[in-house]
Amino acid sequence: MLSSQLYQYYLAATYPKSNVYGTWVEQNVAGYAASEFVLGPSGVSINGGIVDTQYEWDGTHLEFRVGDEVRRFRTLNETFTEMRQVSEPHYQPVFRVRKSQK
Repeated sequence: MLSSQLYQYYLAATYPKSNVYGTWVEQNVAGYAASEFVLGPSGVSINGGIVDTQYEWDGTHLEFRVGDEVRRFRTLNETFTEMRQVSEPHYQPVFRVRKSQK
C-alpha cells in the first residue's frame, strides 16, 4: 500500500498532468467529424461538459472514463503533443494537442 502511494507520488512529480493539459483533436478526419476532448486541472471535458474529474497519466499512457467506457491513449512523442487512442483494437486514431493550457 505504501509503495503504491510512493509510486503515485513519483509519477505526479516526474510526469505532472499539466504536461497533457489542452484541447486534443482527432487527426486525419474531416474537421466536422473530428473528436476532441479537453484535459485540465478540473478533469476531462467533452463538448463543454466534464465527463471525468480524475484521470490517470503515467508519462506514457493516459486513461479516463466516459460513462462505462474506458478510453486509453499512448503518447507518440517526448513533447506530449500527439497520442494514439489504443482502447479499441479496430480503430486507433491519433490525437494532437491544439492548444496547451500549461
